[in-house]
Amino acid sequence: MPHTGKPSGACQICKQRHIKCDETRPACLKCIKAKRICPGYVEGLDLVLRNQNQTAKAATERRHKAHAAKKNLNGSASDSSSGSTTSSSDDELVIYSPMTESRDSYAHAFFVSAYVLGPRDTRTDHGFLELLPCLFDKLPFDPVLSSSLAVLCHCYFGAWHRPIRDAENVEVHQAYSKALSGLRHALEDPSHCATDGMLMSVCLLNFFEYTTSALKSRPRRDQHVDGARALVKQRGSKKMTSDLSKRLLIAVRHDMVSKALARSMPVDNAPEIWEDPSEVMPYNPATSLDFIARDTANLAARAAEHGLPANADSLDREIIHSDIFLEAKALEARYAQWAEQVPTEWLPFSVSRELLPHSIIEAGVNGDYCHIYTHTSVCTTWIDWRVQHIRILGLIADYGETEAKNDALLHIQRLADDIHASVPFMLGDKVKPSQMHIKDFVYPSIPGQSVPAIHYQSAAAFGGLALWLPLRAILDFERYMRDDQIVFTIQQFHRIGRLYDVRNS
Repeated sequence: MPHTGKPSGACQICKQRHIKCDETRPACLKCIKAKRICPGYVEGLDLVLRNQNQTAKAATERRHKAHAAKKNLNGSASDSSSGSTTSSSDDELVIYSPMTESRDSYAHAFFVSAYVLGPRDTRTDHGFLELLPCLFDKLPFDPVLSSSLAVLCHCYFGAWHRPIRDAENVEVHQAYSKALSGLRHALEDPSHCATDGMLMSVCLLNFFEYTTSALKSRPRRDQHVDGARALVKQRGSKKMTSDLSKRLLIAVRHDMVSKALARSMPVDNAPEIWEDPSEVMPYNPATSLDFIARDTANLAARAAEHGLPANADSLDREIIHSDIFLEAKALEARYAQWAEQVPTEWLPFSVSRELLPHSIIEAGVNGDYCHIYTHTSVCTTWIDWRVQHIRILGLIADYGETEAKNDALLHIQRLADDIHASVPFMLGDKVKPSQMHIKDFVYPSIPGQSVPAIHYQSAAAFGGLALWLPLRAILDFERYMRDDQIVFTIQQFHRIGRLYDVRNS
């Protein structure tokens, strides 16, 4: 029977015996009834795990055999009717119909090509999606990892594919249920809990929750962040010595810090998570920023616990407030130092408003300039730095004296202007939804230079999602912003909602 594009879900024995399998987990009922040991199921990812060459080769061989049999039959009929032998050329061109592909294949092909294999600046890596090719190449087959990846693939394919445009379609719900079921079963095996595949599976599901919470405009669920943290604590960071393990450790730390900053809660400072193994860690400017962000989150949580200075009712609380101010000033210096040490090519290039295309200005430009970066991932890292820096300056404004407060307010507004200056680079002149591959949009560029071809894909894939939470952070600090900044932020919030079909945006 020819391959239809969707792999069979039968157990291996039922496949070999060519009988219908009931696919009961963990062992099919036919094997149990026959008192055989069921070997289980191979849950392949059509794109990543199925050997397309072997499939195509087998199909071709079948067609060649059928063609040869047809020629023999025609030859026999000719011999019987005329008594003569007619030969057919072996070089006869035969055109076969192409193999059909399933929706699974399209979803995986779309996600891997758009979000995993695209060019990037490796100095912005947080040890996450870019590790997937290496994981599938080096690790044994892991059905939990395969199912978790399938969730993300169907989520992003559904979000972009018209007319669906829904990141939580039927395929996503089915894949998510399957992934959670496999995850619960795998957690019963302590040896499986200590694998890189298990940790990556949880990180993938956390990224799915982040994506759907943004696209559905709802509070983010963080159970997978907590799950990844528990897995790292169980293994111990000092035992995560392989390159894969160390990069996954960095990814988990980043997710923990992001959650803490969003929730104004402290970060778990357990040594099992934050003590580095003896080998050198693959740190870069983006990952070093996570350590400053961790201390920022912890200080913000401490400030929230003790309240604002206006509510101080004791000498001890005044001392605590003074300590918070001094720690905030120290963190401000660390943020300034980080900005001074980034690679020179990371520095944004400012383009004057008067040099921008009119369509970009109409779509949304606040102020007299916009910023151009070498890559969207570099822009995202700068945006993260600015949002974190605003949080620290907010503490300085709340706990400082008049002069420090005024300086902090001006600095906060400059940082918000710079976040706004990133909007044209990320969104161009888009004002309505489109397919990712469409390039009929205009992006700002350095005068005399053209927009890199890869920017059209990376900006479409990551631009809106990278701006969503930073714009929300500006609204969270509304009391420090100018009126024009609030108006522009709300306008761009709604614009992103239209571009990405964000519900209730």
